[in-house]
Amino acid sequence: MSIVLATMVALFAQNLAVRGIVLKGVNDPLSKAVVELRTDDRDGRLITSATTEEDGLFNFTSVRPGRYRLVVVRTGYVRPPMTITVVDGQPVDVRLQMTSTGAIYGLVLDNKGEPLGNIEVQAFKASYSGGQRVLRGVQAVHTNDLGEYRLFWLPPGRYYIAAVHPKAQGLTRIIIGSFTSAALGNGPGSFYATGTVDPAIVNASRADRLERYVPVYFPGTTNEQLATPIEIRAGAEFGGVNIVVASVRPRHVRGVVIDGTTGNPGEYSSIEAAQDVPLPRTDEPKVTPGTGAFDLELLPGTHTLTGRNRNGSGSATIQVGDQDIENLNVVTTPYFNLEGRLIVEGRVSSADIEQLRLTLRPEPPPVRERPATSSYSTARSDGAFLLEASSGDFRVNVAPILNVSSVSFPIALPKSLQNAYVKSIRLGNVDVLNNGLHLERPTTTPLEIVLGTKPGTIEGTVRNSGRQAAVDMMIVLVPDIRRRFDLYKTATTDTSGRFHFDRVPPGDYKLFAWPEVEGDSWFDPQFMRNYENLGMALRVSEDSTENVQVIAIE
Repeated sequence: MSIVLATMVALFAQNLAVRGIVLKGVNDPLSKAVVELRTDDRDGRLITSATTEEDGLFNFTSVRPGRYRLVVVRTGYVRPPMTITVVDGQPVDVRLQMTSTGAIYGLVLDNKGEPLGNIEVQAFKASYSGGQRVLRGVQAVHTNDLGEYRLFWLPPGRYYIAAVHPKAQGLTRIIIGSFTSAALGNGPGSFYATGTVDPAIVNASRADRLERYVPVYFPGTTNEQLATPIEIRAGAEFGGVNIVVASVRPRHVRGVVIDGTTGNPGEYSSIEAAQDVPLPRTDEPKVTPGTGAFDLELLPGTHTLTGRNRNGSGSATIQVGDQDIENLNVVTTPYFNLEGRLIVEGRVSSADIEQLRLTLRPEPPPVRERPATSSYSTARSDGAFLLEASSGDFRVNVAPILNVSSVSFPIALPKSLQNAYVKSIRLGNVDVLNNGLHLERPTTTPLEIVLGTKPGTIEGTVRNSGRQAAVDMMIVLVPDIRRRFDLYKTATTDTSGRFHFDRVPPGDYKLFAWPEVEGDSWFDPQFMRNYENLGMALRVSEDSTENVQVIAIE
């Protein structure tokens, strides 16, 4: 074989084709779909892309061996990314089936049955952060002059719908709307309809503007935890989702900030109310000097009250409904230092250990956690550290290795800790890592944090009931200790039905594989009860590789 011919053969072997067809349903080609070939890593860098014609076909040439991600974008259709593996001498052929999106529509009315125009209607999906269900907005539209709205191009899944009156957004939005109208030179009585501010609100009197509103969730509750989800299936429309929006009355919350050290009302105390939704500001909360007494006006919803005085702080989470709340005590406790030691199994740079950020997160977490600040602890080169603590229940956060908080520190994982995981956290004989940290008073028992550096690996294949490789399956690794949200892992099977998890902390797990499942559903205990017996149990040991074969849930 000549040198030129050998070179051409070698180049051909290293530059392979990834080709396939995009389908709507099972067999119908789909045009105007943008297929992107991306790297299969955290960055997901775009390598090349193509747009399908009427035949739905696409073809990428000169693709080097490796793992890639195929992403398809098409208006009115969705599908999760597909992971593929390109091997020497083997072109990759794929079928990318798209799922039709759906719609939700209805009316927004006032308490007299009259339509409300220019009301924002939001679609939310549930996700889980630090063990709490959180509703995150995915789409927002505004009602027309007949009070009608339509949320469309919604991927299949469960949605929560809320109507948000402009006055529930606070006065800032009204001011912006008025400024926009004036800046455009509109004459008296006219307005510029941006689709976000009702002209009646822009021109309302100051007394009317102080009328109180909160978001209303379908079928008619201001408590997002009581909202009814709407299930949207592929290509389906769900109508009659009507919501009545009316003003609400603020309620008094009266109580006393108590100094937990003395048991007496706290002198020089302050009180702060944090809301779970963005609501118009009421008067700044105040405490009567010398008595610790406070009287707040709060709108319906969940609020966290934080009291502070010179001896410490304390908090109480309350649900404000249609009645005043009386005789609420917010007890402050003094801060103290909790000594501890960080132990690393294996060879790790002391400089890298000093980059870790140690914090205590209240349990249950506050309704809205504040962004990370400089309030954290670091371990010295010998592993010793001090944490500022108070009485209460907490989870220990070791960023960026163990993140139990919804806020994060902007630090990268040090190089020598790439394989590190939190192996145990103990306060004496108490398992703090899995059960949490309970403190009633200062303690002389040190908090011990052990980092392991020999995680395991899980690799395997997902097969369907016919024993064939299950392509494009969602595979989820679920820990036996379900509150350990930091241990969950997800992946998608490639064209051979294979999947791979690396850096898995040792422990007991179950593997679940679904052809279609809404993201984060595996955090929902009610959802998981239906599939608990269909998961594959396995134990991961230190520095082990587990090869498994999982049967897909169909």
